[in-house]
Amino acid sequence: MTTVVVNQDDRIGGFVAKGLNGVESIEDFGKFVTIGIERDGDLIAGCVYNNMRTHENVPFDMNIAFYAKNAKWASRANMEAILGYPFDYLKLKRITAVVRKSNKKVKKLISSLGFQYEGKARLAWDGVHDAYIYGMTKEDAKMCMTNLKENHNGR
Repeated sequence: MTTVVVNQDDRIGGFVAKGLNGVESIEDFGKFVTIGIERDGDLIAGCVYNNMRTHENVPFDMNIAFYAKNAKWASRANMEAILGYPFDYLKLKRITAVVRKSNKKVKKLISSLGFQYEGKARLAWDGVHDAYIYGMTKEDAKMCMTNLKENHNGR
């Protein structure tokens, strides 16, 4: 059985940092908050939200970094928790994903979840490789959840 884990930022951030290519440690994230998914006490997926942007001291956007050991985390309830956290709990208007240009698997996954391609950032992955920028608004996340519910109910 999987459970959602919050208030364990160092543990979850360390898990994500260890799993991501190009991230040396949790210090690379700067100030961050996390949400994770564990199975039988073992983290199997984690999400780091960092680089908060504000307007007139009101947060509106954060970057998202995600890592999973395998696809066993991907239940509808877990997806709702991960996509709902920034919008429902942090009250953000959008989240931003920066993906290495060559990472076809992640680009396909986040596009299928409703992230919209917003452009290419030259040398932005690690100073050597280009990155693609994707964004998701609260409305995009709601549409994703609606689609997941419809697909789940249709089975």
